[in-house]
Amino acid sequence: MARILIFDTSGAACSAAVWAGDGVIAERYEAMPRGQAERLLPMVEETLAAAGIAFGQLDAVGVTRGPGAFTGLRIGLAAARGMALALEIPAIGITTFEALAVRAPAGCAVAIDTRRNDFFCQCFGPGGAAGGEPEILGAADAISLAAARSLPLITDSPALAGGETGPGGGRTPDAPAAGPPRAAAFASLVAGRHHALGEGRPGGFDMPRPLYLRPPEARLPETRRPGQAR
Repeated sequence: MARILIFDTSGAACSAAVWAGDGVIAERYEAMPRGQAERLLPMVEETLAAAGIAFGQLDAVGVTRGPGAFTGLRIGLAAARGMALALEIPAIGITTFEALAVRAPAGCAVAIDTRRNDFFCQCFGPGGAAGGEPEILGAADAISLAAARSLPLITDSPALAGGETGPGGGRTPDAPAAGPPRAAAFASLVAGRHHALGEGRPGGFDMPRPLYLRPPEARLPETRRPGQAR
């Protein structure tokens, strides 16, 4: 029975879930535009405690790897890598597109708010199969993309929620079209990836790499020479 810790800090929320056997046995979710760095590890501990599982009993850890908020992605990936190295278990990366696309298993267009007046977009077919490469589009073009393919629009932005198109696209009734990813919702995807790994040497697994699509806005301060005026 695989025991997997899954968490997400890619957007305006922090969530964690524990998968054991055939389903999620514990989860936590909190909406927050910032503060994931302080909240993630306590939330992970709370979720593991609720599941009755210790860190040392985990078989894998899963995390969203982007695109999304630069700081949030770094927090989540650093935590996942640290746990994987310390416990000698695989860290499994899921794109934020995939984490949102699980809301519409029959296919959808996913739009992730870049906070720069446009959206990271990618289309998916039945079963979560990618239907093209990610691209960056304005709000109107993101809605048009979904409409042109008769797909529901799944997004983390309430501003685009009214642009959902298509005949439901297979979206489950309890899965909203708008909102940040929820670890419990895409936990089965991580579990499937873990199962596909099969029996392997833990030290041989690749660590998840961030998917940004656009360089971060943050810049390092300029280095001043000795005696240079401030």
